[in-house]
Amino acid sequence: MIYLLLSILTSTMIFVAFKLIAKNHVNILQAIVINYSVCVIEGALVQKDFPSANYIINTPWFLNACMLGCLFISVFYITALTVQFSGVAVASIASKLSLIIPVIAAYFLYDEVFTPLKIIGILIAMLAVVLAAYKQDTEHHKHNFNYYFFPLLVVIGSGIIDTFTKWNQENYLTDAEFNLFLICVFGTAATIGWLILIFKYITRRETFSAKSIGHGLLLGIPNYGTMYFLIAVLSLPGWSSSTVFPVNNIAIVVASCLVAMVIFKEKLTRVNLVGIVLSIAAILLIMIS
Repeated sequence: MIYLLLSILTSTMIFVAFKLIAKNHVNILQAIVINYSVCVIEGALVQKDFPSANYIINTPWFLNACMLGCLFISVFYITALTVQFSGVAVASIASKLSLIIPVIAAYFLYDEVFTPLKIIGILIAMLAVVLAAYKQDTEHHKHNFNYYFFPLLVVIGSGIIDTFTKWNQENYLTDAEFNLFLICVFGTAATIGWLILIFKYITRRETFSAKSIGHGLLLGIPNYGTMYFLIAVLSLPGWSSSTVFPVNNIAIVVASCLVAMVIFKEKLTRVNLVGIVLSIAAILLIMIS
């Protein structure tokens, strides 16, 4: 249970960091690149002893880790844009609505049993995140193409990441290797980011902002924990992915919405509050099942 709570805490901190990046007009890509560099350093501190490069390259999961790294930096950038256009609550909810993808995948890939209670809980969870995300079109909050487009991309991208991560954990990773796997994932994302920044510097003379370092640190410290603790939970006996992903994701939605309301003064309507209440009900149903 402690790993699940830490996963929820670190994930909520990420959305807070994204909000601060948007609020302080920090270069998003630069902060994200620093963030992934920090994640690699954190992973190295946890790993301590490294096998040879030849061993890592020849593991059955190495190419999968590289593909995940490409997805990570892409979806992370889109999530930051979602916070910018739609707010913390919507970004969090879009990210966690993706639970439907790994949950459905679990039924087909791992033959997980879906009791009527769990199915009801998952359906309530899907309704809950939609209600919690809903915002009326007002004079101060105009809906546009970006408002809906970026959250949709986050839903699809995050769902693919969760499903692919679970698939690797189930088929390729041992407990001793999953931190090494994370280092490769974050290292790939960091490498891609640095190459883009170097290209921008050469072609556009885009300089590096000092603000990006601080915000990148703020983003990177909890970001490593989100994946580390999530994989740790998935590795525990008795915790199926059809239970972990809904409970983890909906709890993050509730926490992020409350943070958005209390700290950043994002207004939540009655419809949003109903969504939060339904989220809690969904968690209880899934846990009981």
